[in-house]
Amino acid sequence: MDQARLAPDRASVTLVVEPIPAGHRLYYVALLVNEIRAKGGRPVVLTTTSAAESSQWAIHLGQRPPETVTQAEGKFSLHDIAAISESFGARLTIIPNADHHLVSIIRQGWKGPGNLKLFIMRAEAAQPGPPLARMRPAKTVAKRFLICIAGLQPRVQVFALRNPLSRRTGLLHWVADPITFQGTSEQRDAMRQHLHAVSEDRYWLGVFGAINERKNLPLIVEAIINEPLIGLLIAGDVGPAVQAATNPLLSQFIASGGVVIQIAGPVNDLDFDSAIGAVDCVVVAQLTEGSSSIVLRAAALGRRLVLAGAKSLRRDAASLGDQAIWVPLDVGAIRRAVQRVRLLPDPEQKIQLNNEEFLKALT
Repeated sequence: MDQARLAPDRASVTLVVEPIPAGHRLYYVALLVNEIRAKGGRPVVLTTTSAAESSQWAIHLGQRPPETVTQAEGKFSLHDIAAISESFGARLTIIPNADHHLVSIIRQGWKGPGNLKLFIMRAEAAQPGPPLARMRPAKTVAKRFLICIAGLQPRVQVFALRNPLSRRTGLLHWVADPITFQGTSEQRDAMRQHLHAVSEDRYWLGVFGAINERKNLPLIVEAIINEPLIGLLIAGDVGPAVQAATNPLLSQFIASGGVVIQIAGPVNDLDFDSAIGAVDCVVVAQLTEGSSSIVLRAAALGRRLVLAGAKSLRRDAASLGDQAIWVPLDVGAIRRAVQRVRLLPDPEQKIQLNNEEFLKALT
């Protein structure tokens, strides 16, 4: 623990806990830190040295770094968090990624000072392999039962992430996935002009985010290999194995007349939002269930979407009307969907997003 960071002013400390920099975790932390400051509080982030030195930290928290306390990666049990919170006399402790703390809360409650707020990223059970697929609904029911019981503990509130495109009912306290944008429409137009300067009269597809095996980039490229009037923009961290599997397909795509622009990750928020707003259509192809910030960003920026695979993506497509097409996770189905959207004008529908629900619940 970084003892030098412990300051005597304890009156309005809110401790925000996040040891892992991957995914959207530090984006959520940045939203919370800024809101706590706006309310006149003193945010302190409990994290790891590796997270504080990561590129994601620089992107989301680098411009105005928060006060931090660092712990070893194995020192983030509920007991450890309570001890740090006690050392600051925190009025509130927030764990934005708290799925694995549910059982501990039920067993021992919250021993730290003030109140504890937990944010559950996925109220559904993890996606299992085919032999265990039938057990997923039962596991989801069990997880939601744990969320309800954890929320009954004294001085504890538990919130579950929901897709802003869907309405949720029941006993859980649902909070919409917060989405904010960086940059202006002029900056997005400038990125679009850059794409068309690279190659005129192309229909630009985009694949975005942390692109691991679950995002099926090779499948997407295979679907467009023989579509020469398409440009493909890939923006974000592409895993080494995914890049190796995709490169031969990209070569075939380029040989057939396609154009590829790849913006290697990590991509800062301004460039990321500008890139999404610049393409004609965003493609998301995955079996992982749950809210997708890429889908939400693209929808709010008025882009068309081709969605493939997960049932949650199928529900998103239904909510978005003619702005999105859902197909099975199949090369031929994705190819036909791309061919179809190329003939359509820009969509009229544009969803409205805000982060007020998230910030009001957790701070």
